[in-house]
Amino acid sequence: MGKGGGGDGGAAAAAAAEAARKARIAGNIQAVKSQFFAREAEKDVPEALWGSRMASVYDSNIDDYVNKPEQYVTNQAAIDEATGWNENRPFTDRATEGRLSSLTDIESRIRDRFLPDFEQDIGDAKRELKFALSRRSLLGSSAQADAEERLFDRIGEGRRAIDQRVASGRSEKEALDQTLMNNLISQAQADVSRSSLMGGIGSSFLSNKNRAVNMANQQAMGNIFTDVGSLFKEIQDQRSIQQGMANAALFASQSRSNPYNMMMGQKGTSGSVIENEFG
Repeated sequence: MGKGGGGDGGAAAAAAAEAARKARIAGNIQAVKSQFFAREAEKDVPEALWGSRMASVYDSNIDDYVNKPEQYVTNQAAIDEATGWNENRPFTDRATEGRLSSLTDIESRIRDRFLPDFEQDIGDAKRELKFALSRRSLLGSSAQADAEERLFDRIGEGRRAIDQRVASGRSEKEALDQTLMNNLISQAQADVSRSSLMGGIGSSFLSNKNRAVNMANQQAMGNIFTDVGSLFKEIQDQRSIQQGMANAALFASQSRSNPYNMMMGQKGTSGSVIENEFG
């Protein structure tokens, strides 16, 4: 009997230890996730509303049950629901305020790396294009409007290129953080202590941020306005081709509508054909 009791006690202790281990692991996983994702908003816990009722209570003096008034919380279920929600609020897919701040800092650092030089290049390109147009007396012409439109297209391309680098830096940080979280959860599932899990997470976040910025900044954009002085030349060439095609079309149209045919002759007033010098 003693041995059997001991065995039962050992099984109970083992079951208790396993339950504690699972609870510890679950708590550590929640602690890790809380560093990455914001939780749902807390619910307001309603104030207790008291009511009275008669309850059957045992009275030892008379060895019998008697009815006595009793106060109770009428909305206890609502209080319990709100309290339980706040203690175990689910996670959202939104980053914590700290991570959002880090992502904003990444965007600012990447823009600060490329935008000042780009704005200077824009100013230089506008001046260069103006001088090129002035040398050819094209200021105020349609060629200037066309050239400026192309320049604005180039500016748009440059801004989009910077935006893409900003988005790339942000995505890189999010990917690095996701990898970090997955590694920490794997360690938590292996029952690593919470202090070990959380000890280096701050430095890891900082390292991920710097790595994302460096990857976005490691390659210079270059000046996309190096040929801006020839924008008007390309336009002039295209306009010449278009004008030539228009002239050809006009000539063909006039030839069809003109009663005089250079190759076949000319009709007289009587309707007869007057031979030209080639016929």
